[in-house]
Amino acid sequence: MAWYALVVNKLRTFLSLLGVTIGIFAIITVFTAVDSMESSVKGSVEKLGNNVIYIQKWPWAFGGDYPWWKYWQRPTPNIDELDQLKDRTSLADEMCFIAYLGNQTIKWEGNNVEGVDINLVSHDYHRISGFDLSEGRYFTESESYGGYPVAIIGYEVAENLFPGRSAMDKTIAVKGRKTKVIGVFTKEGTSIIGNSKDNSIVLPVNYGRKFIDIKTERAGPMIMVQALPMVSNQELMDELRGNMRSIRRLRPIEDDNFALNETKLLSAQVG
Repeated sequence: MAWYALVVNKLRTFLSLLGVTIGIFAIITVFTAVDSMESSVKGSVEKLGNNVIYIQKWPWAFGGDYPWWKYWQRPTPNIDELDQLKDRTSLADEMCFIAYLGNQTIKWEGNNVEGVDINLVSHDYHRISGFDLSEGRYFTESESYGGYPVAIIGYEVAENLFPGRSAMDKTIAVKGRKTKVIGVFTKEGTSIIGNSKDNSIVLPVNYGRKFIDIKTERAGPMIMVQALPMVSNQELMDELRGNMRSIRRLRPIEDDNFALNETKLLSAQVG
């Protein structure tokens, strides 16, 4: 009887099978897209470094009864604190300072590239942030500490400014300042959390601070600290917390006025 009903009602049978098939494929497609997005996010987060602590004004995850206005009143990390942390911290392998200025226009002769992120970094940035260069080299210590007008530019910046030619040794305009290109980052592709270097440039902080205020919250200043091998993030964070409280002369009864962030906070939110 069931077979007879299917044969007699061919259109109804076809539409029922089509509906079930579409439903199954829709579910498979959604789960595949979600898994792909989750994998992409986790890959982007892992590039930030599993053994790196970020000292910042704002935490990556909020919780508890801590009032928002206390977060707002916190000072931003500064490069002088980096120097003091280097002298006091024994569990860190590398440290660097980073400040940021987004949505800038970079120029070379008649070509412009808009929406470029400018990153100002202290010298040891290359020891913590993993990246490859398709052309050129990283800053020398003399260039970093002396504040030389040199830059490493992203793949897309190079492609748009210098189509069909090498970017090496070209002089670009960064906020009106003549800056020599000494390197080009290898193409990384789109990052779902926005940490791709393709549309960014990197300058020595001692050069960039001459025309960019690195102390403002807009610049998002932070200190990156990488743990020594066999040192856990928690051990490093405990030492950094004590050192930062000492540097900022906080009394025992006072709350921390800084945040210690790590990538597992982001990974936990992804799932």
